[in-house]
Amino acid sequence: MADETQIEEMLECLWMVEEDNGKVERAVLEDKFGSEIADNVLRKMVEKRLINLHDSKVFLTETGRNRAKLIIRRHRLAERLLNDVLEIGDDAFEPSACQFEHFVNEEIIASICTLLGHPTVCPHGKQIPPGDCCLSAKKVLKPVVNPLSELRSGARAKIVYVTTKSHATLDRLSAIGVNPGLELIVHQKRPSIVIQFGETQLALDKDIAKDIFVRTIQS
Repeated sequence: MADETQIEEMLECLWMVEEDNGKVERAVLEDKFGSEIADNVLRKMVEKRLINLHDSKVFLTETGRNRAKLIIRRHRLAERLLNDVLEIGDDAFEPSACQFEHFVNEEIIASICTLLGHPTVCPHGKQIPPGDCCLSAKKVLKPVVNPLSELRSGARAKIVYVTTKSHATLDRLSAIGVNPGLELIVHQKRPSIVIQFGETQLALDKDIAKDIFVRTIQS
């Protein structure tokens, strides 16, 4: 008999395979979970109207997609929390995020999301499904992670992640050392944002600075 944890793991897998490939073949699930477990879990998911089966393909229903979305959101926000705030390495935070996704309720998730500044991608660059807190963008808690553009002059910070969709901008920033983990000082805010790291000063357009998310370092 499939339990709820197995169903949630299957939903998570379905979402991620569909995200990468656009479709889910039953064979992929059998390879990952084993034929017997996959058959049992899929049968239970059909009974719960979470999926539809058609030939060799598996499709999420609206109910299944909504539930999978919440699981993925919990997992990827857990990754951001463990990586950005607790500074736990990738090898350690991934198993912890897998445990986290099964027991944290939506109220806690909304608080974590707000605390992190409503991040849109996980540390691996995958999209984080938005929640109600993201849509309303109410700053109930002071975020730990903020856009570089919002920092005051003189503030010290460490880059956590960069969300720009421009590969050219990302490559240019990376080439000059503006990467996650870089510690910097906001040298000035006007007329352009100037940051300093080491002996280097760099002027940034505000549209670029708002896509660079940082964690403030207390002096």
